[in-house]
Amino acid sequence: MQSSMTDATIYKAFGRTVAARRRVLDLTQMELAARSGLSRASIASIENGRQSVLLHHVYELTSALKMEKVADLLPPQPKSDGGNMLISDETVTASGKAQIEDLVASALARRAAKAST
Repeated sequence: MQSSMTDATIYKAFGRTVAARRRVLDLTQMELAARSGLSRASIASIENGRQSVLLHHVYELTSALKMEKVADLLPPQPKSDGGNMLISDETVTASGKAQIEDLVASALARRAAKAST
């Protein structure tokens, strides 16, 4: 089964979660680095989705961010919906989602009409 999430998307989502939790705890990147055993530069790169994260670092970040489960840091796994396009509600407004769906439906209808002629 092929995932619709790219590696970059996964790491960016993970980084956003780390950054958001760090802010909730009112920690600086330097403070989180000290708590997790990572460098401040690594924390910045992780938060920006530019750095791959080793499994043991995920556990260290979970502990440093006072989270109960490692899974709380992980982005949700994409779900298959029968081949339909998935649009994240996190990054697209309802209006934008409707416009995208209309554009896709229109393009598919044009393709079907062209194929039948």
